[in-house]
Amino acid sequence: MAQQMHYSDLQVCVLAAGKGKRMRSSKPKVLHPVLGRAMIDYLLHTVEMLRPKGLAVVTGHASEMVQAHVGQPQNLEWVIQDKQLGTGHAVKQCENVIRDVRDVLIVCGDTPLLRHETLAELVDEHRKRDAIVTVLTAEPKSSTGYGRVVRDKEGKVSSIIEEKDADEAQRNIREVSSGIYCVRHDVLFDLLHKIGNRNAQGEYYLPDIVPLALQDGKSVETVQMKDAYEMLGVNNRVQLAEVEALMQERIIYDWQMAGVTIEKPESVRIEAGVNIGVDTVIQAGCYLLGSTRIGDACRVGPNAVLVDAWLDDCVNVFAFSHIHSANVGSEAKIGPFARLRPGAELDEEVHIGNFVEVKKSIVNRGSKISHLSYIGDSEIGSDCNVGAGTITCNYDGANKHKTVIGDDVFVGSDTKLIAPVEVGSGATIGAGSIVTKRVKEGGLTLSARPEQRHVADWQRPKKKE
Repeated sequence: MAQQMHYSDLQVCVLAAGKGKRMRSSKPKVLHPVLGRAMIDYLLHTVEMLRPKGLAVVTGHASEMVQAHVGQPQNLEWVIQDKQLGTGHAVKQCENVIRDVRDVLIVCGDTPLLRHETLAELVDEHRKRDAIVTVLTAEPKSSTGYGRVVRDKEGKVSSIIEEKDADEAQRNIREVSSGIYCVRHDVLFDLLHKIGNRNAQGEYYLPDIVPLALQDGKSVETVQMKDAYEMLGVNNRVQLAEVEALMQERIIYDWQMAGVTIEKPESVRIEAGVNIGVDTVIQAGCYLLGSTRIGDACRVGPNAVLVDAWLDDCVNVFAFSHIHSANVGSEAKIGPFARLRPGAELDEEVHIGNFVEVKKSIVNRGSKISHLSYIGDSEIGSDCNVGAGTITCNYDGANKHKTVIGDDVFVGSDTKLIAPVEVGSGATIGAGSIVTKRVKEGGLTLSARPEQRHVADWQRPKKKE
């Protein structure tokens, strides 16, 4: 369905100028993240699925932050609302940038749950009924905070009353306005110029175009959304958490239907930018964050945390492991309690065991680092075995240095490799060794520090500029 959408005579107006005072934040409301993605990103992606002629985004509070985040897509016009005088006033600011279209679709930037199918239905019904104004409505479990849809005896819309201006009978109306409208372009701004601000807020309400249109004999229609949760906006941190929980349910459902097993889904966090292959199992308590990509037939968890990680097929990540900005080859085994830091690149069939930390290092095919080790700024060849307690001493107090280990090397337990240092292929290093210079290929190398001594005039090296 999405591929067939192309509303080339439709302009979308996105309202994103609110200060969001109840968020109690220096950040604009629409930039607050829901599962790793700003609210406005969801909304812009949704309306772009309609393939409209263009978008007009109305910003006000901290507009430079919103513009810097979104960038400058070719079909997007930025509109500034200097004073926040209501939704009607916000749309009116777009008069000079909306042109040569049949209809204008007005949406809110803080509704990340909104689906493009719902908007397409609104536009299609609006045009099918040849309406001037069409309002997207809903019947949520709680109507608190929403404008009520008032109908006459014949069931036709007569007005939309904001909650603060509603009487007791009107507050009991279940049907509410979502704040989303489709309006004929040739009458929209005429109506907006007529609305006043005689209300509890002293603002110019967009819903006031409904009675004005009816007074002029123009048709006003409604379309009720099937899922009222789609219209949920965010005005405070409590609502942000509610929307995020609903988004999480949606994302988990979609991955389950795509062939991913998710154990105890209520305990799992999967952000919007994550990608998961078929037949992968996500166990309880896992956090999959950022742009993490997991291949087919992997197993992750329980309580593993993956941030911007890349896992090829058939990787097994055991409990409580943490992988951040690292790449893991197929058939690898990680953990439990392992940590892969940024720049770690593991080839196929690599084993990283419990309490092993790897940072900015390449570990080639089939190598094993099974216990209690730190590998930093290193390159390890294929089929190596690094014993428990091994440390690549990469930092001299000011600068980092590299350790290079060849293929088929055995590093005995509790070895310290003082970088920069190189170990030749086929070498064996005895347990407890302290390696300070190149280890030759093959054979056995045993090395230890001489007796403890003090060098009084020694100066710690300074970081290179």
